[in-house]
Amino acid sequence: MKISMIAWYTFIRNVRDVKAMITFILLPILMILILGKAADSAYTPKKIDPVVVGYFSKDDGLLNNSLKEFFSAKETSSILEVKKVKTLESGMNQVKSGKLKGLIYLEDGISNNFQNGKQVKINFYSKEKNSYVHPVLESFVRTFNIGNTLIKINGQQVQPNSNPSIIKEVKIVTEGKIPRGIDYYSLTGLFQSLLFGAIFGIFAITKDMGNHTNLRMNAAPIRPSKIILGKLAGSTVVLYGISLFIFLVSKFAFQANWNGSLWLILLVLFLFSAIAVAFGMILAYLTKSTMASALSILIVGTILTLVAGGFSRMDGKVIEMLSYLSPNTYAQKALFTNIYDGTFAQSNILGLVVYMIIVVTLTFITGRRRIA
Repeated sequence: MKISMIAWYTFIRNVRDVKAMITFILLPILMILILGKAADSAYTPKKIDPVVVGYFSKDDGLLNNSLKEFFSAKETSSILEVKKVKTLESGMNQVKSGKLKGLIYLEDGISNNFQNGKQVKINFYSKEKNSYVHPVLESFVRTFNIGNTLIKINGQQVQPNSNPSIIKEVKIVTEGKIPRGIDYYSLTGLFQSLLFGAIFGIFAITKDMGNHTNLRMNAAPIRPSKIILGKLAGSTVVLYGISLFIFLVSKFAFQANWNGSLWLILLVLFLFSAIAVAFGMILAYLTKSTMASALSILIVGTILTLVAGGFSRMDGKVIEMLSYLSPNTYAQKALFTNIYDGTFAQSNILGLVVYMIIVVTLTFITGRRRIA
């Protein structure tokens, strides 16, 4: 008996299980649609709140007054929320604690120095390496310098509100840059459903236990490893076919963002399908029961999906450490980085390959013991 014959028999038997096929196709699609639409607002930002910064000035001259006018302008207040602090030390402490994103500080006599032609600086303190408060302050300095130059040349008085807006309103475009709810759950929900698809690996083992098919296969002149490989291959093809169907539905029917490398998506789905089926076969060999194996995959699959952020994004060092025990983590990171960053995460693909090698090896070890 050839490996291909065992694989084909396993494939046909799984496909003919109409109830299981419909369940594993429709439930993931409905789950992706419901969760994706319900959580869309949580993943797609509608607006960006103003950055809260502190302001402390020892100066009471022209530069201080002009900066206050600048902060009170409608265009600026929509970007920066400026809070006056009592002392420089108090402002610095609030920056360190995270209450303020930064602190703007004017030294004593800075206006006089500026009017006397000396070089002056507006001090800005922040913990962040890149803050867009800097370009806002730079725009103020440029405009102030231009206004002051015009005064010197033409002898004209520049009115505080006479200048055109120096804040350019830019529409925030996030489409394609970060996942929407439907984008996020189309990907994570797919891997969750594939992990539960380990039931096909369970069926490949438990349905033969105790019947004549199992007896004939054990008595046939074929090595146990070939039987295991045939069942693994047949069940993997079934689950891989389901994954491709869900992928196409989410991409074209739900308009989810799958605009990454097609070959990488297909590779990740295949590797994950093989991992899930092997996982199911291991449980079947160990428990020798469909019910016990299915219950185990439900519990373990839920935990692995949870720590990988399949239900919602989770933070924390413990969660991060546990997430690397889940194959979902490697698969999700590989595709998210490719779709939204346009990069190839070689380490995640390697992690997925290593994970597959480990579970497939364990499948052969447990399977040979069972058949023997």
